[in-house]
Amino acid sequence: MALDYPPSLLSQEERSAIAEIEATTNILRLVTRLTNMRFAAITKFGDAELVICSVHDSADLGIGAGEAFPLEDTICSEFQRDPAPLLIPKVSHDQSFASRLIVKTYDLDSYVGVPIFLPDGRLYGALCAIDSRPVLFEDPDVCETLEIFARLIGCIFFASLAVKVASAGIELE
Repeated sequence: MALDYPPSLLSQEERSAIAEIEATTNILRLVTRLTNMRFAAITKFGDAELVICSVHDSADLGIGAGEAFPLEDTICSEFQRDPAPLLIPKVSHDQSFASRLIVKTYDLDSYVGVPIFLPDGRLYGALCAIDSRPVLFEDPDVCETLEIFARLIGCIFFASLAVKVASAGIELE
């Protein structure tokens, strides 16, 4: 049985961080189940890099939270040009993506991803799943479900950002 601590024992930042970790971990587990893929990640777009925020890696690819990749080497970078969901069941058969460094480095053969937008409309990053095996996406609801997850992640991050900004006494734009 969980103990119900008075709110004063945990700061708002601590409660937000715990909720964020729990929510994103569970979403990533659900993404791997939905897609039949063994790796899922939440990423953030930097100016020239893609930063890995959180992962679920049952494929043991070795990509961890906090790692960064040059944006042009990733498939997720496509969302900066076109925010449409992207499903690639056999990356090796798609010449526009097969030559990307991340695909070659991790021997990837399937990819699915959707952009993550914050509630204010800013592009934050991507929710993606990858695997070294080709995966056929038989469920017609995969994209819509991933978009719902991405919206939830965007809301979670935005709420966490708002708490941090409020604690610092800065106005959120």
